[in-house]
Parts: sequence; structure tokens; C-alpha cells
Amino acid sequence: MSTRQFADELYSGLLELPGVRAVLGGRLSPADEVLVTRWADATGLHSAAAGLAADIADLVVDLPEDGVVVPLPLLARRSPGLAARAAASGGDGLLLIAFDVAEGGRGLLGLATVADGSDTELLTTALSQVIEVVVAADHRISEQRTLEDLQAVDALLAEASLRMDASLDIADTLRAVLRMVVPALADGAAVHIRREERMVQVAAAHVDARREALLAEHLRAGHWAGEPVIAGAARAGDGPVAAGLPVEVGLATMTMGVLRARGRDVGLLTFFHRGTPAKRVTTRFLHDLASRAALAIDNATLYEQRRHDVASLQQHLLPAVLPTVPGLEFAAGYNAADHALEVGGDFYGVVDQPDGAVVALVGDVCGRGAPATALTGLARHTLETVLAEGGPAPHALGILNRKMLRDGITRFLTIATATLRPGSRGEWWVETQSAGHPAPLLVRRGGTVVESRCRGRLVGVFAELDLRPATDRLLPGELLVLFSDGLIEARDADGGFYGDTELPLTLTRSRELPVAEMVEALLAGAGRYHVNDDVAVLAVRNLGVTALDRVLPAHEVLGAVENALRELTHPGCPPDHLARFVAGRSTDIRAKVAGDAEWARVELTAVDPNGGTAWTELTA
Repeated sequence: MSTRQFADELYSGLLELPGVRAVLGGRLSPADEVLVTRWADATGLHSAAAGLAADIADLVVDLPEDGVVVPLPLLARRSPGLAARAAASGGDGLLLIAFDVAEGGRGLLGLATVADGSDTELLTTALSQVIEVVVAADHRISEQRTLEDLQAVDALLAEASLRMDASLDIADTLRAVLRMVVPALADGAAVHIRREERMVQVAAAHVDARREALLAEHLRAGHWAGEPVIAGAARAGDGPVAAGLPVEVGLATMTMGVLRARGRDVGLLTFFHRGTPAKRVTTRFLHDLASRAALAIDNATLYEQRRHDVASLQQHLLPAVLPTVPGLEFAAGYNAADHALEVGGDFYGVVDQPDGAVVALVGDVCGRGAPATALTGLARHTLETVLAEGGPAPHALGILNRKMLRDGITRFLTIATATLRPGSRGEWWVETQSAGHPAPLLVRRGGTVVESRCRGRLVGVFAELDLRPATDRLLPGELLVLFSDGLIEARDADGGFYGDTELPLTLTRSRELPVAEMVEALLAGAGRYHVNDDVAVLAVRNLGVTALDRVLPAHEVLGAVENALRELTHPGCPPDHLARFVAGRSTDIRAKVAGDAEWARVELTAVDPNGGTAWTELTA
């Protein structure tokens, strides 16, 4: 039965009692605010009749004694409106009984009666019996509502937990959680997270989307009562307090909860309300949500700290800078696997030798974590020490192999090296070695990609590496690319390997880019292949003879480039896009021209940091 049907039957039954002309009903809050009103007379049942709430409020100020009929003259002094209503229905007095209802409120039931034909004792008994029914029904409804509220809150907590557990990007996750509680449980909300000993706002929500930015602005500026808590000068309380926000924000009260995890304060969660907070926003709920959010924040913070530590350690295992070698351009890139929080074993390096040779190397230690890290450090230190003293690459690899076997190191590693020696006409002679590693690739002027023929065994497994080197000539404009196997093993959505077909195509398409951008293109996996493992890439371009490398006024650049090309006996001239790059510039430009008679690279870089770079490759 609906509440309306219940009231119809109840009030209709009371109207049929002898001497009853009208029935009054009302519900009051714990603060005696009139929440519900009903009036029934010969014209029917009227809910929230105009002015009735004010009439009852006047009577509540001086409530008559229960079970006593108040004559109209006395009633008129207490509540003129009720006296007029009773008189209009034909009654000459009001019998009223107040009673307690659920949630600390009160109920009122009254009968407008006539003195002749009514039995006060009978009517009082009947009214008391009706009140028992009303109270029982009210408690049943309240219990059902409480159960439904608890179920809704538990469901919200469960959904919030799932969202917070599903992502380690805690800022985005907390924004989503706030969207769940606003407007379901609050009119506004905010989350602050401790970062470097300061509470920083990471999310805010408002039931009025137009005021959300305003709320966030005032929170950041400290224009609210919670600023002492954020600043650490006070603690958050349990109950709702004045929010202290400007009137235009439209949020009058707030409830704050400290986010604590593993004995540390990690943040604050604040609910805002337009007025008195809704009943469902209980201290228990706030603490439950706060504890779950705190754990999620702490987990994400620990994860980010671990990632930072791992990235920092990884960087220390790689060279801070690559050497500058006239005629050669180097670039390296490293992709850290996104599925693990342990340092990987991939590394690269470039070593100058006393006789003018340069050795580039890329290695890959089996496994991850501390043991792999230790072996990576050992391998780099051993190889670079021997190479820097002028030892040939096979000798350095042999020393490392014997040391690993002698020390009983159970892990193995693979390494590829390329020793570059300058030729007499701008070319470089390259001797490559592979100790169980993917062979280096050479990218020729026309875009053809060739794999080095070098071969050899894993380091740290066999007494002899059985190295079989390969020697190639690297002409100006050509590239040498060394990489670890994580690159060629990258897969697309269909399970295809990057190294099977797409890697050579990517090298061909990107060969004219600056070498650093070409390395980035390789690690991007052609936009289709997910590089999901540690990958080290080292690329070397032979620039040939450097004919120009100077900072010049913009108006002198094109002439200097033409002179440099003539010095290389190259028949080309600066293309139109370089002329457009120079045109109208007032700042100086660094101009570089290098190559030979058949290939040349022109690169212009504005000295202004925001000026950009333009380049071109010219072939005869």
C-alpha cells in the first residue's frame, strides 16, 4: 500500500467518528521544523495545504496538553489559522495528541470536533490507537529507508573501490570518484593529496557545473574554513561545520575526513553541502571512503616513487652524454618496459679510442632486477675500460666473458659492437661484432636496409665466443643502427613482429630525419607495434666532410650554404623551404653543411630558442 492510500484510509476512518468534522496531521523535524502537513474534511484529503505549515508552526510554540479539547477561542490565541480552519469545517474545538516518530522527529494528529455529539474519551482512545499504527508504519518505513540508504552507500563504496583499484593514475581516479558522490551524496567535494610536505588540491566537483571552477579557485586560494587544516594548523573534525566559502559558491557547510594510510596522513577528503548535510553522508561513510581513498593514494604514491627510483637507476646505467666525433652524428634512445618495476638489463654506449677509432655498443642482460642491474654495471665498466685503453672489441668481449665464467655468474648477456674508423674520402669503415645479439643494420643512401653479417655466441655461457666479424663501408649520409631484441620483438594487434617487415620500412622512411628523431620513430613502433619490453637503440650517421658549421646573421646564411656546397663539389642548392625559414628573421642562425659530392645535409637552427630547425638532404 502506498503512503497516499494509507493516509486516505486513516483520515477517512477518523472523519467517520461521531462529532469529528476535520482531521489534522503533521510531521516535525527534531528542530520542530514542519516537514509534512495534511488536512481532511468534507471536501477531501489535502496534503501540504496552503498556509497549513505556518498554522501548525504557530501551535507548536505553545503546544496544548495531549488529549484535551482546546476550544476555538483559546485555539485562536495560539494559532488563528488553525482556529479558522476548524471553524470552517464546522468544529468548535481541537483535540490534539503529539507523539515521537523515527529519526528524532515528532508527529501531530488532531481532530476538529463539536461539543455536542462527541465523546472526548472515545475520540482520545481512537486517536491513540491510530497513532500506534502510524508509529509502527513510520518505523517500518524508516528502517526500510535506512536499509536502502546503506545498500546504496555500500554499492557506492564498492564502485569507488573498484575505480581506485583499477588505475594507478590516482588524480584521474579520484576525479571519477568525486563524480560518483556529487550529487549523489553531497553538493560538492574536493580531494587534497600530500606532495612534498604540502597538501595539493587534485580534484574538485560541484553539483552546479558552472560553479565548479569557482569552487576549485577558492579552494586553491585558501578562501574557505578548511585552509587551517590544509596548512597543518588544525585537524579535521567529524561533524559538519561552516564551509567559509564565498556566497557565490553556494556551499554553506562541509565535512572533512583525513586520509590516512599505513600510519601516515596522505590527504584530505571534503564534502560540501548547500545547507544541513543529507542524512546519508554519515561519519562512517566518510571514514570508509576516506580510508579506501587513502590506501589507493598511498599505493599510487609508492608506485610512482618506485618508478622514479627505477628510472633514476636506469639512467645511471646509461651514459649521460654521447661523445662528439667530427663527421659522425650519434643519437640513442631507451624504452623502459611499462609492465615491471625493476631495472632492466639493456644498455648502450660510445667509446673514443686513442687511435681515433670509435666503438658503439648495445647490450642486453638476461632478466631484470638487482642481479641484472649488477651485471649491467659490470659489463659496461669492463667493456668501456678495455675499449678506452685501445683494446679491440673482440678482446674486450673476451675479457668480460672470462670474468663472468670465473666469477660463476649464472646470467648471460648479448652484445653487439661497431668499431668505426675514418677513411680518406669521408667514408667510415665499420667492423661489427655480435655476441649472440641481433646484428646491426646499415641504411644505405637509397634507403636499402642491410643486415651486418657478423655472428657469435652469448657472453657468459661458453669458453669461446666464436666471434665472426663483418666489415662494411659507411658512406656520407648512411646510417648504422644497433638495438636490443625488444625492438624487433614488438608486436601489433594481430601478433605480428615489428622486426619482420615494418622495421626496415621505418628505417627507410625516417632515414632523412635528424638522427634523434629517427630513433624516436623507431621506438614509436610505426604507430602500430607496441614496444612492451626494455629497448636500447643507438644510431650513427656518417655526415661526411663538414664544410660549414657557424652562427651567422640571417641574411648571410643562404650564401654561406651555397659556398659550402660548392666546396663539397655538390651540385645542389638550398631548396625553397630553407629560404622561407631564413626570410624575415632578425636573429642569428646556426648553419651546418656536411657531406660529399653525391650527398649533402643542410641544417639551419635559429639561435632564438623558439625559432625551430629546418633541414634538407641533397643527392647528386
